[in-house]
Amino acid sequence: MNRNAGAQAEQLYSEAVQETPPDRNKLDRLVDLLCDHPQLIYDTFFAKAHKAAEIAVDIWHGTGDIKVNDRILILTVPALWGWTVMEETLCHAPPPELLETRYPQLAQQFLKLAELTLAHPNTTPGPVVRRTIQALTRFWPEIINACVSLKTQSPAWRQLYEATLRRADSLIQLSEQSNDPALQMHLAKFFETEASIFTAAPQPGGSPRSRLNLDRVPSQHAYISKTALVTRGERARQQLVQLLPSSDNMRLCSTSFITATINSIVYLMNLRPQFCDQLLERLINWYDAINSSEQTMTRLQSVVIGKTLRIALLQLYTRNHMSAYSEILKHKLDALGGPEWARWQEFQKRERERRLRHEAWERSLVPPKKASEEGPQSARWVPAPEDGQEKSAPEDGQVEPAYQPAPGANVDVNTDLPPLKPLAEVLGVNSSRSNSEDNQIELLEERTKRVKLDKEQEEVVVSDMEIEVSEKELEIPDKELQQAAVENDSQIETEMQNALGSEPPFEMLAMDAMSPDTRQNHLMEAIRRVIRGSERMRKFIEHKRVLHSIDTAGKPAPRSRTLEENMVQQVQLVANCYLVLFEACRARHLPGNMGASTEWSSMHACVEDILQYVVDAPQELYELAMALLYELWMSVVTSDPELKCTPDKPDSEFSVLALYLRWCEHIFDAIVKHSVRLATQQADTTPAAQTADGSAVVPELKEEKSQTEPSELILAFIRDAPYILPALLAKVAECLKSPSTAPLGLAVLETAIEIRPPIFITGLDILLEYAASPDRATRSGCIQVILKHCSSRSSLLPRMSLAAKSHFVRGVRLAEKQSVELEKQVASIFNRVDKVLPVGELAVTEAVEARKREALALRKQKKQAIEAGLAVYAELFLKLCAKHMELLVVMFVAYKGLSATVQVIIRRIITPLIKSMADTPAVIIPVLKQFPVGTETLAQRIVFLLCVNTARVPARELVQAVLNMCDARRLDGNFLAYLGNGMERAEVHKRLPTIVAMLNGSAGPQMLVSEFFTRVTTSYLNQPSVLTPTELLVALHEPAVVITEKKAEEAVRVFGAMTNADGTLKFPPRVFDEALAQLAGRAFVPVLMLKTAFIYREQHHGVADVAVKNLLQTLIERKVWEMRSSLLNAFISLFRTMLPDALPLVKSIPPNILQMMAKIDARFGAPVS
Repeated sequence: MNRNAGAQAEQLYSEAVQETPPDRNKLDRLVDLLCDHPQLIYDTFFAKAHKAAEIAVDIWHGTGDIKVNDRILILTVPALWGWTVMEETLCHAPPPELLETRYPQLAQQFLKLAELTLAHPNTTPGPVVRRTIQALTRFWPEIINACVSLKTQSPAWRQLYEATLRRADSLIQLSEQSNDPALQMHLAKFFETEASIFTAAPQPGGSPRSRLNLDRVPSQHAYISKTALVTRGERARQQLVQLLPSSDNMRLCSTSFITATINSIVYLMNLRPQFCDQLLERLINWYDAINSSEQTMTRLQSVVIGKTLRIALLQLYTRNHMSAYSEILKHKLDALGGPEWARWQEFQKRERERRLRHEAWERSLVPPKKASEEGPQSARWVPAPEDGQEKSAPEDGQVEPAYQPAPGANVDVNTDLPPLKPLAEVLGVNSSRSNSEDNQIELLEERTKRVKLDKEQEEVVVSDMEIEVSEKELEIPDKELQQAAVENDSQIETEMQNALGSEPPFEMLAMDAMSPDTRQNHLMEAIRRVIRGSERMRKFIEHKRVLHSIDTAGKPAPRSRTLEENMVQQVQLVANCYLVLFEACRARHLPGNMGASTEWSSMHACVEDILQYVVDAPQELYELAMALLYELWMSVVTSDPELKCTPDKPDSEFSVLALYLRWCEHIFDAIVKHSVRLATQQADTTPAAQTADGSAVVPELKEEKSQTEPSELILAFIRDAPYILPALLAKVAECLKSPSTAPLGLAVLETAIEIRPPIFITGLDILLEYAASPDRATRSGCIQVILKHCSSRSSLLPRMSLAAKSHFVRGVRLAEKQSVELEKQVASIFNRVDKVLPVGELAVTEAVEARKREALALRKQKKQAIEAGLAVYAELFLKLCAKHMELLVVMFVAYKGLSATVQVIIRRIITPLIKSMADTPAVIIPVLKQFPVGTETLAQRIVFLLCVNTARVPARELVQAVLNMCDARRLDGNFLAYLGNGMERAEVHKRLPTIVAMLNGSAGPQMLVSEFFTRVTTSYLNQPSVLTPTELLVALHEPAVVITEKKAEEAVRVFGAMTNADGTLKFPPRVFDEALAQLAGRAFVPVLMLKTAFIYREQHHGVADVAVKNLLQTLIERKVWEMRSSLLNAFISLFRTMLPDALPLVKSIPPNILQMMAKIDARFGAPVS
C-alpha cells in the first residue's frame, strides 16, 4: 500500500509541476495523500516542499540563479504548497523513532526558511507571507507542548525552542512595521494564540480547558522560563487590542481587519474568561473613542463594526461558562443597544411565558397528590377546586398562586416555577397506567369535544413555538358552566337523533343467488341509503360534532375521528354511486344529471357541504383534503384506467372526474387565498429593517423555529395532489400583480415547476409574462428564475426568446408612441397663443425663452419616463442576450426605423450588457459584422462601450474585426476612434487619413480625433505606445493625410490644443521642435509644416521662436523660392510674423529674391526695407 501511495504521490507531483502554471488542484490532492501516509513526507516530500519554497524565496529576494521576469509569479503556487506540506508535517506527531533525530532537523529548516521569507515582506508575494505567519502561529503551541511533554534536556530541542522564540519576536516586529491589513489579520491570530497559551486555564466551571495553557509549564523547566511566558502573554493581550486603529493611527482603518480583530479579542475572552473585564473595558472604550471622531471611519464602516461588536458580545453572553461575567456583558450590551439585543430580550421573554403556560397546562392534566404523598422538601401543587366545591377567596391585594414552594425547598430564584419536566414524566405515562389517570384524561377530552364551536367564538391560534393555552381555559368549569354545557349538549343530541332516525340493517345476499331484478333492487336500495346518509351527514357537518383530527398545535390528536372518518367514507360511497349511475347512463346513452331538481340532489349537496367544510379551514384540514382528493382520484382511475377522457375536459358535469377537478380547484383556491392572507399579515407585522445606508439587515439570532412560510401550504398541495390542472397556476399568477404578494407567487412558481414537471411549461409562461412587470422586485425575481432554467434546458430557449422579443418589441412600440406624443406636446407649447400678447422686443424674447424652458423641462421629464418604461420591457431581452448574443440582431432590426429619441434611449440601455462583454468580445463580433444599414450609430455605440475602459488595450480580435468591417463596408472614422491603442504602427498610419477626414470644425469630431490621438500616444502595462507624440505629429504631414489641407491643419490644431486632466497642455514644446526638425530635412517639404510652425508659435509664444527661426534658416538654405509657389507664400507669411526678430535672416536671402517676395506680399516689403 505504501509503495502504491508513493508511486501515486510521485505521479501527482510530476504532473502538477510540469504544467504552466502548476496545477493547484493536483498539489492539493497530493497534500491529502501525504497526510494519509506521513512516512512519505519524512522520506522524500519534506525536502521537495522545502526546496519549492526556498527557490521561490531566493528568486523573489534577488539571490537566486533565475533572472527576475514575468514567470516569477508562477512560483507562488509551489511555494504555498511547500509551506502547507511543512506545516502539516511539523504540526502532527512524528513517528516515535524520528522524534529525537529527524523532527528537530526538519523544524530548524522550517524556521530558517521562515526567517528568510519574513526578512523581505515587501518583495515576497502577500499570500506566501501570510501563509508563513499562519504556519508559525500553528507551530508555536506545538513546539511548547512538545518541550513540556517530552521533559527532555536535549540540546537539539533547546535550540529549536530558542529559534522558535526568535521567530515569534520577529512577528512582533513585523506587526509594528507593516501597514497591510491582510497581513495584520494573520498577526492578530498570532497574538490571540500567544495570549491564550501563555495564560493560566480558567477556574473550574469556566471555559473548557484548551489543549495548552500556562499551568502545564513547570516552574523549574530546564530552558523554558515560565515568568517570561507570563510576560509574553500579557504583552500579547495588549498588542492585540493595540492593533485596533485610532484617530492618531489610521494605517489600518479597514473594515474587514477591524471586524477580524474584534472577533479575535472576543474569542480570547471566551477562552480566558478571567480577562473578560479587562479586555471588554478596553474594547468598549476604543469603540466609543473611534465613533466620537467623524474623520476616523465612514458611516457605513461604523454601522458594520458596531453590528459586529454587538453580535460578538451577544454570542459571548449566551455562553454557559460566562455566567460569572453576565452582568458585565449585559451592562455593555444595554449601553450598545441595537436590534440584536432587543430581539434576544424579547425572545427570552416569550420563552419564559411559553414555559409558564406549558407548565400550567401540564399541571392541569395531573391529578392532585394526597398530602401523605408529599415529601417535606417537595413543592406543593394547589389543584383547582372540584365540582361543587367553592373556591376560597384570596385576601385583598393578593393573588392566589398556582404553585407554592414547600418550606426549605431549593427553588431557582430566576423562575417562578419548578424546572420543566417532560409531559410523559409529569403524567406518569407508562405501559401500566392506572385507571384513574385514564379517566382523568378521558374526562378532559370528552369535555373539550362537547363544547359547541360557535361561529362568533374567538379562534385560538397556536403557533409552532408557543402553545396558547391559558390556565383559565383549562380550569374545570363551575356549576353554571357545566349546567349550560349539559343543556347545550342535550339540544344537539336531540337534533342529531332526529336526523339519524331509524334505519333497518341492510342484508346482502349472495350475488349468484340473486336474480337480475333483485340485484337491481339491492343496488337502488344501497344508493338510496347513501342519499339518506348524505342528509344525516349534513347535520354532523353543520354542528361540527367532533374535533379535527389534524391538530396544528402539536398536542396529541383526539382519539375520536368520527366526523372526518365518516366524511372520507361518505365520499367513497358517493364516488361509487357516481360510477354506477353514470356507467348506467352511458350504457343507455342518457345524459347524467344530479342537479337540484333530481333525486340525487341530497347526495350532491352533502358532497358540497364536505367541500365547503374543508375550504373553510384549508390549513388545519389539509390532510383530510388530501385523503378526500385521493379517494376521488382512485374513483377516476377505476372508471377510466387509461385516462382516455381528457383530464381537463370531462365529458359530463357530474362525472367523478368533473367532481375531482371541481374539488381540486376549490381547495387550491382556498389554500392560495389563505397563503395570501398569511403573507399580507407577515408583511404588515414584520417591516424590513434597514441600516444607515439603506440596505436590508438580516437578523443573526433566530428563534427556536422560524415563522411559517406562506408558500409552504401551496407547494405541499402541488407536490401531494394526485393530479392538478396546469391552469390552476393562474391563481398563483394573481399574486404577482401586487408587490405585497409577489414574493409568495415567485416562491411558489420557482419550486413548483421543479417538483411538478407537467406544470413546468405553464409556470414558465407565467414567469415570462410577468418578466415585464412594472414592479422591479417582481420583474427581477421572474427573470432570475427564467435564467436559472435557461442554462440547464437549452430546448426552452426558443420559447424564452420569443417572449423576450415580444416584450422588447412591445416596449419599443410604446416608447415610439410616447415619443410622437412628446413631440406633439412640445410643438403645442410653441404654437400656443397667449391670451395676453407680449409687447416690446424684450417681452417677446422673454416669452420665447420661457417657452423654451418649459419645453426643455417637459422633454427631460418625458424622456426619463420613456427610458424607464422601455428598460422594463427590455430587461429580460438584454439578460438573454448576455447568454445568447445572436438575439441582439432583433434590436438592430427594431432600431432602424425608430425616431432619434428612442434610438438614443436604446443606445443608453444596452450599456451594461455591452460593458459586460468587454473581456469576451468574440461573442458579439459576429452580430456586429452584420449590422443593417441605417444602424451605424448603434454599432458605433457598441464598439465604443467595448473599448471605453482607457486603462486597458482593446482585444486584438475586436480591433481586427472592426478594421476588416471598415474596409469591406467603407465605414467612417467613428468606428476607429477608440481602437487606436489596439492597432499596430502600420495600421495607425493607414487609418490616419480616415480619422482626420472626420473633422469639420465642430466639437464632436474634434473630441473623437483627440481621443484617437490620446490612445495612440499612451503607454500601457508591458506595452509601449503605438506612436510617440513626435511620430504622430510627423505622420499628420504625410501626403495621404494632407490631401485635404484644411482638415489636416485642423488636426494639427487639435493635436496642439490637447490637455491633461489638470488643464496643462498634453504635449510639451519639444514635440514640435523635434517634428519640425524632421520635416524640414525631408526632400518634399509640405506646406502644412509651415502652418504647423505658425500654430506652434501661437500656442507656445516665445518658446517656439528658436525652433521657427531654425526652420526658416533651413528653408532659406534649401532655397525655398525655387520650390512650389504655395510653399513660398506660406514661407513669406511665417517670415513676416517673425519680424523684426527674424531680420538677421534677411542677409541670407539674395536681393532679387527679396524684391520678388515683396511683390508677392506687400506687407513683407516694408519691414524688410
